Amino acid sequence: MLCVTDRMKLIHTKGTQGIRGHTILFVVIGLLITETSTQAANSTDEELLNLKLRLNTWKNRYRVLCNKYSELAANSSAPVINCTGCPDGWFQVGDQCFLLTRDVRVDWQASKKKCAEIGSHLAILTSKEQHEALENERMRTRVAYTDFWIGLTDVENEGDWKWVDNSMLKTPFWNTLKSEPDNNQSGGEEGEDCAVVDSKSQSWYDVPCSFLYHRVCQMDAIPLQ
Repeated sequence: MLCVTDRMKLIHTKGTQGIRGHTILFVVIGLLITETSTQAANSTDEELLNLKLRLNTWKNRYRVLCNKYSELAANSSAPVINCTGCPDGWFQVGDQCFLLTRDVRVDWQASKKKCAEIGSHLAILTSKEQHEALENERMRTRVAYTDFWIGLTDVENEGDWKWVDNSMLKTPFWNTLKSEPDNNQSGGEEGEDCAVVDSKSQSWYDVPCSFLYHRVCQMDAIPLQ
């Protein structure tokens, strides 16, 4: 029979072995979790790469087919298709590309400059389709704010609203329910000489040009090569 001392030693040995066994088990489980996570990450990366390759393949096929269609349509009564595209992050309406910015809010003049720096200009919105596309893009990208600078101002002559390309305003989308534009003097003696679009209501407001907003930039869509 085992004496008390021997029993204590045996219990201690079994306890130590048990702790070591649990420790080894936890290490093995940790390694398995790490390996599984790594495999999942690698699997996701491979899937994204494959999807990107497939997307590029379909883009090339679309380019070839679109150009071929345009060549044939030119000699028939078929409707013409613009074989154009937009850079990543931009959305397309007809033959125009638009960009909702997410960087810092700046005044109208600074916004005009920032659009020019990326080869574009503040947006010239002339149709309901463009306004609807703008709001759809805001919702799709989950942008919380709704007011954006557009390329419209009457800073040269009060009431004569012009676009940044110096063309006169022909199709207005002012918020007439709030009597816009109202040139409210609350923003300062200079009044409200620049326009913002409220993408949610798809209408415009005149505000002081010194106010700070995000902006909508615009440029011609790029022909597919």
